[in-house]
Parts: sequence; structure tokens; C-alpha cells
Amino acid sequence: MTQRLPIQNEYRRQWEQLLALTAAHFVLDSFPGLMHTVLPAFQDSFQLSVAAGAVLLTAFLVSANGIQVAIGHRRPEKDCPLFLYTGFLFVCAIALFAVVPPNSLALPWLCLIAIICGAGVGMTHPEALRAVHRLDKISSTVSSAVFMFGGVAGFAFGGWITTHLYASYGLSSLIPFCIASVIALGVMMFFRIRLSVEGDKPEDQQTHSEVSPPSLWLIIAIATLVASSMAVFAWIIPQHVRQLGIDLTVGGLAVSVLSISGGVGAVVMSKWAHRVGEFKMVRRMLVAGIPFITAYLFLIPHRWALSLLFIGGFFCFGVYPILVSIARGCEGTNLGQRMGWVVGGVWLIACVFPMILGPVAKHFGTGPILFCIPVGFVLSLLLILVNQRNESESENGKL
Repeated sequence: MTQRLPIQNEYRRQWEQLLALTAAHFVLDSFPGLMHTVLPAFQDSFQLSVAAGAVLLTAFLVSANGIQVAIGHRRPEKDCPLFLYTGFLFVCAIALFAVVPPNSLALPWLCLIAIICGAGVGMTHPEALRAVHRLDKISSTVSSAVFMFGGVAGFAFGGWITTHLYASYGLSSLIPFCIASVIALGVMMFFRIRLSVEGDKPEDQQTHSEVSPPSLWLIIAIATLVASSMAVFAWIIPQHVRQLGIDLTVGGLAVSVLSISGGVGAVVMSKWAHRVGEFKMVRRMLVAGIPFITAYLFLIPHRWALSLLFIGGFFCFGVYPILVSIARGCEGTNLGQRMGWVVGGVWLIACVFPMILGPVAKHFGTGPILFCIPVGFVLSLLLILVNQRNESESENGKL
């Protein structure tokens, strides 16, 4: 009994730290959420075109994701979360949007501010995931799903609440997000968050349902395709809703529903995925979710269609946190770099699509872009099936 008590205390302490990290992830990812859904309002406030708005969003996302690839491998032997702490301060730069005058020079200044804020969001993620990896009393699949749920919930909340706040307070509505970031920094310091040091391989984190984990670069390719569909959805749905003459909050609600449903799907399916195989679960979830996502695109003006979107997001976006969990156990590169690629590199590639498709939307409207959304999910499923077939042929060849 006396031996079990310290174990139980450690288990409880690790859950407290996981929940603190999840709450911090919620706060940080509310910034990308608001950047997506309030983008049409930013365009109106600063007299920007749809294409210019896409450039602003891309600048933010490239900074947020590129910095993860650039610094993810840094400080592998250090357990103090320096980049995590710094990021909470950098994101507060977004409050400077309020001092930018709406003239011809607005876009360069807005992009500079967006780059600083995006860097703050991005630099926190690899170290936050290293901190999650240190929690060796909690299953890898479960801890990854819970932590990632905080991010998608924050993305959803930030996107939804800002559409309401902006209507009443304009650019001043960004200040509460900055205050929340400073509070989150205090919480991280209070809970004494520390990072997993390279070379530590907690026993509980080494077990996977598969005989051996898939290639890291295969996981990154699949995650990139999933993220690309999500990036296009989060950008084009608010724009499309605005062009239909529907209230901006409807677009924000759709992005929020897709995000939160993906987080719920990952948490619900994580226990099952750990038992039957994470990679196998990703395949099943994509098969189940793609028809619902596609059906929603035909029924956007109808509120009840959000139920289809919730089911589609539950399965299609729910695979992403599971892919992050798989990447944690892959071989090659250090943990920080793996996390930098799977949570930064994939979104760095994905975030280019709004800029590429911006001119198309400008000339042909948002309608044609909508049906690019399922493409990434379909291609990721095909990549899994091709890999499965190749593995089967390889096994048969050995026999």
C-alpha cells in the first residue's frame, strides 16, 4: 500500500501537468482560430482584397509552422521549456493590429505583426509535445489525443468567439486573447513543466499496437494531406459564407464544429486505436468520415448540415492527433524534430494552399474551391492503402 501511494500521486501529478499543457494549447491555438474566421472582417477593416487576405493568413501560418521545423531539434538535452515560455509573450504582438492605419501600407505592417505572433504560436509546440512525452505514466495515444484536443478546441473557440466579439469591439477584441496568454504562462511556471530529454524512452511510451511503427516520412505525408484539407476548409468556408450573404458567425461556427469534432474524435478513438493499431484506426476513420465531409459541402446554407460536418470532422480530422502519436514512436531524428515536422512542417506545407488558391477564388468565386476540401482526405486514404498493399506484397515475398 505504501508503495502504491507514491505511484498514484505521480500518476495524478502527471495528469495535472497534462491538463495544464492542454489548457495552454487551448489558449495558443485560439490565435490561429481567430486569424482564419475573422479574416474577412480584417479585409474590410484594412481595405484588403481576398487575395491580400490570403497573403496575410499565409504569412501568419508560414511563421507559425516554419519556426517549428527550424527550432524543433534545438536544445534536445535541456529540460527547461525556454521556447515554450517565450512563445506566450510573442503571441501578444497581435494586439498591435489596432495601431495599423488602413492605408496602402497596411498589408506589410499587418504581415510583420502576423509573423511575430505566428512565431510565438509555433515555437511553443515542439517543446510542449516534449513535455507531454515526459509523462510516462499515461499512454502515448491518450496523452497525445488529450493534448491535441486542447489545440483544436482552442482553434474552434477562438474562431467562434472572435466573430461575436469583433462585431461589438472591433480590433480591441484581440486584447483578451493576449491576457489569456500571459495567464497561461503563469500556469506553466506554477506546474513546473519540464521537457523530455533526448535519450529518455519511458517504458510506457515504447509500446505500439503495430509490430513496428511506419516510416516517419509516410506519417508526415499523410498528415500533410489531412492538414491541407483542413487549411483549405478553414480559409474558404468563412469566405464562401460571406459571399453567400450569410452572417460571418456561420462561417466561424462551421470551422469551430470541424475543429472541435476532430478533437472529440481523437480522444474517443484513442483508447481503441491503442488496442487495434493506430495506423489501422486512421484508415478506418478516413473511410467513415469522407462521405460526411463531402455531403456537407452541398448543404452549407442549411444549419442542420452542421451535424454532417460534426460526424465528418470526428473521423477525418480526428486522425491527426493519432498521427502525432504515431510520429512520437517513429525512428529517425530526435523527438523535438519529429514533433516539429508533424505539428509544424505539415501545416507549413498546408498553409501555402490558401495563397495559391486565392487568385482562383478572386476570379472564379469560392464555389470551385469548396470541392478541393475532400481531396486531401481522399489522397491520404489512398496513400495508406498503397502502403498497406506494398507491405502485404513484401510479406508474401518473404514467405
